[in-house]
Parts: sequence; C-alpha cells; structure tokens
Amino acid sequence: MSTPPAPQDAYIRDLPLLARLPEADLQALASSGRVRRFPAGTAIFHEGDPGDSLHVVVEGQVRITVLSGSGSEATVAMVDTGDCFGELALLDGKPRSATATAVTATRTFVVTRNDFVAWLKDRPGAALALLETLSLRLRRTDEALADLTFLDLPHRLAKQLLRLSAVDVKGQRPAIKVTQAELASMLGVSRESVNKQLNAFARGGLVQISRGTVKVKDPEALRALPL
Repeated sequence: MSTPPAPQDAYIRDLPLLARLPEADLQALASSGRVRRFPAGTAIFHEGDPGDSLHVVVEGQVRITVLSGSGSEATVAMVDTGDCFGELALLDGKPRSATATAVTATRTFVVTRNDFVAWLKDRPGAALALLETLSLRLRRTDEALADLTFLDLPHRLAKQLLRLSAVDVKGQRPAIKVTQAELASMLGVSRESVNKQLNAFARGGLVQISRGTVKVKDPEALRALPL
C-alpha cells in the first residue's frame, strides 16, 4: 500500500518565519503552493533569474552559491529538508542574488511571490515573523564576517562543522553530506587547507571522515579549541 501524500500545510508548518501563525493561516498559504522535483545536479534557479518564488525543501539538499567578478564560485549555504530558500524574492521581487542547485534528488514546495503577497496583505503577524527571520539571517552574516576577520581556519572549520551537523529531533548529530571542496568554498580557503585540518581533527578523534561525508564525533572538543 502506498503512503498517502502529506497535507500541503505540513511542508511549511515548521518554518521559522511561519511557526507562530494560526492553523487557518498556514492552510490558506499551503493551498496556493505546489511540489516540484529536481534531479541531482539540477539548477533550481540561477543568480540573476527573476525572483518570483519561495522554495521549501521537502526532500533532499540544496546548495546556494554565488559568483565573484572573476567567475570563481563560493558556497554560502547548504539547505536541508525542512528549511527554505529564496525568501528574499518574496519581499522585493528583484533578481536572484545566488544560484540554487539540487545536491541530491530533491523535492521543493513552491509558493509564488504573487500568491504570497496576496496572502500576506491581511496577516500583519506573518509580516513580523518574516522580518524576524530575515533579521536572524543578517545576524548570521555578521557573525560569518566576524569569524573571517578574527578566527583562524581550525576555529572557523570547527564552527562550520557544528553548524552543519545540528542535532536532529532524535537528539542525534547526523553525518554531514558535504565534500571537502564544498567546505573550502564555504570558508573561502583552498581544498588542500580544509583537507589538512580535517585530517588533524580526525587524528584527534574529533571527526570521522568518509567519502563525501564528515561525522562529528566530539562536538565539545570542537567547541573548546584553544584560541
């Protein structure tokens, strides 16, 4: 017997920007969305494309990247199941500021800007929640800039590994599906530098390295690295 599809509102119920909304409001927004599927390696949208929708990851993982003036690529975020991306488009409708690519076979729940704006007009509480979420994103950006200025690679890598391996609902810290090249792109350093530091962490029993994954074994030791 096949598993029945999840109700539409289940896709957006746990999003931080919508978590405090009444059930009726969630259902009204969910009814205007649809599910899209993207094979691994497919671009969901490109930097510069029209900003016309919000995506919630229902299944899979999405990499968010930007290009420098010289054409080099930097990974700015990895978006996992239950999180969203493209929310800036809901506010200003301007071109995409980054490229989103499906890392694995991915399904997203998509709400267009037009539908979101129509839904938002009579719901000031949702507008406040959205502003709070964007404020949190800005704080994280400020933190990343401070880390880049004041922390060396071991501390920056340790923070990134802890962030990417956040404890799940079962209290477990899952293995991170990320390559060393992707970690290097996130931190703005060479893959060789990341490889060297990961191996140092592995020798100390802090992490376990496998092909395409990193498993945090001793989070407390990573947090307590001496300055």
